[in-house]
Amino acid sequence: MNGYPIGWAPPKNMAFKFHPLFIKYNNLPFSGIDASEVKNDLNGVIATGESAGIVAYLSWLLRVKTLLA
Repeated sequence: MNGYPIGWAPPKNMAFKFHPLFIKYNNLPFSGIDASEVKNDLNGVIATGESAGIVAYLSWLLRVKTLLA
């Protein structure tokens, strides 16, 4: 199995870690992340192959927020 049961694991190519949205959320506790803001940010991501890593990360944040609700 690749990844974790939650559905996301850092890709081998960690280039997305330099993406502004990763930097924005990377050092916040889950309690400090506003799901509405993540959805808004995700909605602004252009759907390209290069954006797959950040889309997966933002989607994972939303899934974890749902689990914690």
